[in-house]
Amino acid sequence: MDKQLYGRALRIIRILAYLPVFYFIWQDLRYFNELAAINISLILLSAWYLHFQVRQSDIEKPYYQLWLSFIEGIFAFAVMLCLFIKDSLLEDREPEKMLAVGCVMLLTRVVSRTLYSLSMLREGKSLWPNSFWSKAATLSINATMLIYVLSLEHYQQISMGISILLMFASSVSFCYRYYRDSAHRKPLSVSNQLTMSRIVLTPVFLWVFFYDNNLNYQDNSMVFKILALTMIVAFMVTDFLDGYLARKWGEVSTLGKYLDPFSDKISNMTVFLCFLASDYAPVWMVALIYFREASVETLRTLAAGEGITMPARRSGKWKTAIQGTGILIILVGALDPLDDLIPYWMGIWEYLPYSVMGIITFVTVASGIDYFVAGKDVLKKYV
Repeated sequence: MDKQLYGRALRIIRILAYLPVFYFIWQDLRYFNELAAINISLILLSAWYLHFQVRQSDIEKPYYQLWLSFIEGIFAFAVMLCLFIKDSLLEDREPEKMLAVGCVMLLTRVVSRTLYSLSMLREGKSLWPNSFWSKAATLSINATMLIYVLSLEHYQQISMGISILLMFASSVSFCYRYYRDSAHRKPLSVSNQLTMSRIVLTPVFLWVFFYDNNLNYQDNSMVFKILALTMIVAFMVTDFLDGYLARKWGEVSTLGKYLDPFSDKISNMTVFLCFLASDYAPVWMVALIYFREASVETLRTLAAGEGITMPARRSGKWKTAIQGTGILIILVGALDPLDDLIPYWMGIWEYLPYSVMGIITFVTVASGIDYFVAGKDVLKKYV
């Protein structure tokens, strides 16, 4: 009981520490900004202690734990919203879009997590302890508030971008744990989870690529160029790991055989459409790549109708590797520092994207021909 009262009191004090922040934010004197920063620092330290040193699920009743988390999340959202409104009222600059996205993501996370937790409690299930991603997201949100209050402009977008990704990761983690319950869905293997991550993160890449609302990717912020590059590397790593782990752990499945190439097509075609919008690729190249991908997928569907599973061919693996490498080359080439590091880089860059996309298109079409040659027995049944 002592531990329960201690943990609950610390949690309530932490929630109450938000209240003075609302007042301090709206004061123009730097003295009040420093007071707000002190309060948020205390909130950040207590969050670290409660999440990593105390297991709330062991010492707190589920419904208290749920509603204290909800109130704390709403207070955190209110602070973020105040920061956004104050930023919007400044006449010398436009409202920061990243901060607006962070507010929406935070509110969505708080509400959806509360609804899911309530449904679990009503079903008589116990609440899960917070995952690592959830703990990291909470700390990152508090650290981001601190950076905005201190007006550290060079770090604001970076910290908010990290917080958004962590909130997204914690939401995916929570939903997965909820739906993998035998009462809801069959659990996905680790390899299939990695494959699914590429599909889920593809819309995020689209947003990162066009964050500045400008079709010219060269004008995008350096932070988001690096973030886009990091996501492509993550796509390539998960593409390797899902097949490797499936074979190593004996998790090879029919779902994985279809899901893996499908996720590659979704992610890579999205990138190629982004390149088309930024004039890194002509229409006919992207059209040929799409025609190949759609045709091979149709062939796979016809084969499935005959009870035949068409596994990925070596040419398809080479195609995927060359597409990923080409995408990396173009995204690295678009980084601003290369203009200063490599002499005559602008002259090289003028021809580089089209040249790389030409190689990708050739290999992609050749791979498609190989699939149709290998699937000639299936075609004979329909042609």
